[in-house]
Amino acid sequence: MAWLGKISLRRFLFALLFAAAAALAARLWTHGSLKAPEAGLIGAAAVLAVLLARNDLSPLTVLCRMADDLAQGRNKSRIREILPGEYGRLAQSLNRLAERIDNDFSRLRRLDEMRRDFVANVSHELRTPLAAIKAFSETLSSGALAERETAEEFIREIEKSADRMSRLVDDLLELSALESGQRPGARESVSLMRAAAEVVAALMPLAQKKQIVLRLDPFPDMPDILADKGQMKQVFTNLIDNAIKFTGDKGLVQVRAELRDGRETVFIQDSGCGIPAEDLPRIFERFYRVDKARSREMGGTGLGLAIVKHIVEGHGGSVSVESRFGEGTTFRVEFPAPLP
Repeated sequence: MAWLGKISLRRFLFALLFAAAAALAARLWTHGSLKAPEAGLIGAAAVLAVLLARNDLSPLTVLCRMADDLAQGRNKSRIREILPGEYGRLAQSLNRLAERIDNDFSRLRRLDEMRRDFVANVSHELRTPLAAIKAFSETLSSGALAERETAEEFIREIEKSADRMSRLVDDLLELSALESGQRPGARESVSLMRAAAEVVAALMPLAQKKQIVLRLDPFPDMPDILADKGQMKQVFTNLIDNAIKFTGDKGLVQVRAELRDGRETVFIQDSGCGIPAEDLPRIFERFYRVDKARSREMGGTGLGLAIVKHIVEGHGGSVSVESRFGEGTTFRVEFPAPLP
């Protein structure tokens, strides 16, 4: 009786009840007594119900139903029945195919959401400087040009907004090139110490304006890495520039390094405002800002850390951040040391 395990109980009972009803109707149609032909009809109907129920769950039927589900876009459908032999292997293959299709659709939905968010963010970032340029230019054309001091102030604001748009477009192009792999960078022997020293020297005037101590500690004896020097300097520029911007007057920004376990690690540490714990997991996302108003006021595009992450990971390294709100932040950039 093991074959009964393959029968759909619900359908079997339905067919059996239907057969019983048919037999009852036949009995009532006659003289109100159950005779041999009617009894035979009930038996035949029961056998037919078993055959129909078994046929309903035949391996080929189950496989065809699954194929129909996939064709109709029902990617969550799975074959739960245990099918014999080659049917079972085909069922497993269809389940794996459904799982892959479902994952692909989920990934496409995430990509579409990211695209919509990206377009919305770019539109928002461009709308603000464009609105400022439009407002100041309309005011100037309405007669403010006659007031020299006011006109000069408005022109400076227009230039500031135009510069902000230019930085945003430049960062967008840079990030797009990095993400698409169109800018792999020229590989050469690069000293992280020299790259960091050049960036510190370039940003020293910015630190001095805020009376910030920008300190570069001597790096340990670390071998040069194979990297794109321009991209390495961009990593240090973005991180050190952020540290200076978000550190208060008379604060400290320190750049140091260590060589440990075959990894060359550079730390950019500041005594600034810090980052709230809930913002740390998203800090490297495009356009994500902890303090949106302050970041825009300082000229940030919201793309600097995303660019850092892509460059570092493109060189086989990693970047991470530790911070305590109100106490300061430390960015950690690691690269594998070249083999001796």
